[in-house]
Amino acid sequence: MDSIEMLKELSLLIRNATKSGENTAERVGRTFVGIVDILSTVTLDKLRKIFLQKDCEDETKYLLKLLGGIISPFLESPDFVTGMMGAGMSFYSDENGDSVGWIDKFYVRKKAIFQLLSIMETELAGASFMFNASGARATITKVEFIEKKGIRFRDGKGVKFSDGKRGYSSPGTYGSVYRCYFLADDGEKAIENRFKPGNLVRSQSFNIKEGAYDGVSNHYWWRLVENVGDNWIEVSVNHCDEGSDIPKVGDVMVQLGDIADPDYQAAIVLSAYGDGAPSLTFYQGISSYSLSGKDIVSIGYDRLTKEGYFNVYGKTYIGNRDKTNYIRLASGEIEVRAARILLSNGESVVDVAEKNISIKLGATGIDIEKNEIVISSDKFKIKSSEGKGIAVFTVKNGKPFLLTECIDVNSLKVKHLDGADGTFSGELKAAKGTFSGTISADGAKIGGFTIDNGSLNWKGRDFFGNDSRSIRIGVPTDDNSGMIDINFNGATDGKFGVKVIGSNDGGACIYASRNGTSKPHSSNTYAGYFDGGVHVNGNLYTNTILSNEFGTGWSLQADGSYTYKKGATRTISWTIQNGSIPSTYKLVFENGILVD
Repeated sequence: MDSIEMLKELSLLIRNATKSGENTAERVGRTFVGIVDILSTVTLDKLRKIFLQKDCEDETKYLLKLLGGIISPFLESPDFVTGMMGAGMSFYSDENGDSVGWIDKFYVRKKAIFQLLSIMETELAGASFMFNASGARATITKVEFIEKKGIRFRDGKGVKFSDGKRGYSSPGTYGSVYRCYFLADDGEKAIENRFKPGNLVRSQSFNIKEGAYDGVSNHYWWRLVENVGDNWIEVSVNHCDEGSDIPKVGDVMVQLGDIADPDYQAAIVLSAYGDGAPSLTFYQGISSYSLSGKDIVSIGYDRLTKEGYFNVYGKTYIGNRDKTNYIRLASGEIEVRAARILLSNGESVVDVAEKNISIKLGATGIDIEKNEIVISSDKFKIKSSEGKGIAVFTVKNGKPFLLTECIDVNSLKVKHLDGADGTFSGELKAAKGTFSGTISADGAKIGGFTIDNGSLNWKGRDFFGNDSRSIRIGVPTDDNSGMIDINFNGATDGKFGVKVIGSNDGGACIYASRNGTSKPHSSNTYAGYFDGGVHVNGNLYTNTILSNEFGTGWSLQADGSYTYKKGATRTISWTIQNGSIPSTYKLVFENGILVD
C-alpha cells in the first residue's frame, strides 16, 4: 500500500468514526485500532525492499550511487571464474600491495601507457592448455563473408510466411556467415575436420608486436558453427558473443561448447599463467557464450592467502574401492568411515578413533572412551528439539551445580543439598507422591549439624576452643546416652540446656511417660508432665507441691482446676525427763509434711 492509498484509508476511517451506541472512549479506541491495522500493512519485509541493510548481506537491482566513493579490499562479480579462459570481473590487491584486475574488455579512448606489457595467446597450446570435447583446432588461412539474402519471386516481391518471418536463401539459419578456411592437407598429413554444426568456436589472441603501445586491442571472437566442409567451417555473423571481432587470417580457432549436444559441452583448462595459476579447471554444460557456473571441479592457488584450493561442485568420494575407509559428500550429507579421524588447529582437536571420540575446542571438549563420556566445560546446556531448556550443568563457588526443574531417578545420593540461596525448602517426593528408602549422608552437614553414624550432632566452642555446649540426636551410643543428649558449661553465654516457652491448653511443654497411657488434662497446661518417677539429684525448689499421697489429698475438676485438702500444719513438742535434767523434742509439720 503506497502513501496516497494509506491516507485515503485513514480519512475514511476517521470520517466513519461515529457509530451508534458507542461512547467516546469506545469510538476513540476503535478508531485507534483501525489506524494501527492500516499502518501495520507497511511491514518490515516491505521496508527491506526499500532500504539496504547494514547488518547482513543485501542486494539491489537498481543503480547504486556512492557519492563518497568506495573503499574495499576487493571487488568481484558473482559470475567470476579465474584464469585466462574465465569470466566475470575481479579487482583486488595482492600480497605485495599491487592492484590486480581481471576483465574481458578494456577500452582506452585517448591514451594508454604501460610500464610493462606481457602479451599472451590462449589457444590449444601455450601458457594455458585447453582440452576440448572434440579436439577440433585449426588456424585460419582465408576468410569469406557470405551474405544471407532474402528469397524473391519474379515479380520482385519477397517471401513472407504466415508467422511474419521472411524467407531467406542459404547458407545460414541465423543470417550471414563467415566462411573460415584452414589447411586440410599440407602434403605430409591430412587434417580431419572435427568441427560440427552447433559447435561454439572461440579464438583469442593479441595482435600487436613486442614493444608497441599504440592500437592495443585483444582480438577475440566466440561464434556458432552453422555449416562445415572438408577444409572450412561457417560461423554465424549474428549468433555470437557480444562484442566478438570478425575472424581473420592467422586466428587459431578451437571448439568450446555446443548449443545443444552435451557431448561437446565439456572442456579442461590447464594454466600456468595468471590469477590462480597454476590451475586446473573442469567445465561441463557450456551451451552459451559464458563459463560462469560451468566449472564443476577446480584446483588452483589463491595469491591473497597463499594457499591452494580444491573446489568440487557436486558429489565427492575420497577413499578405497571397498568402502572400508572413505569420506563421501552427497545430497548435503557428509559420511565418514575411518579407523581414526584427527582434526586440529593447535588449540582445537577432534579425534575420532575406532572406539573413542575426542572433540577439543580449547579448554572445552567431549571425550568418549569405551562406555564413558567426559564433557569439559564451564557450562553445559541441554535443550529439547524445540529449543527449550532441559538442564544446565555449571560451576558455582568452585562446586558443580545441576540446574533443572525436575529430577526423576531411581537412586539418588546427595553430598550437599542446598537451595539456590543456600537454604532448602519444599517437599521431597517420589514420582508417585511418596518417598521411601535410605538417604546416606555420613559426614555431611545440615546448617551447623553434622551427620555421623546415624546421629545429628552439633558442637559449640568456647574462647579456648573447648566444647562449650553440644547436642546429639539419634540412637544411643552406650548405656549412659539418650536419644537426645545435651551438654553445656558456663564458659559461654547461655543459661539453659533446654528452653521451652509456650504451650497450647491441654498440653505440656515437657512430657515423659513410661507407658504413654496417661496424658495431660485437655483443660490445663503444664510446664512438665511426667507419668513415672522423678529423681532430683540435688535441691528441688518449688512454690507449691501438690501430692495425692503425702501431706495433701487433691482431685482434678472438669474445668481443669484442683480441689485439695491440706494436711496438718503444726509443731508437736514433748519433754523427756532424764534424771534431773529434762530434754525437750519437737516435730514441725507443714501441710502434713515433716519439715523439721
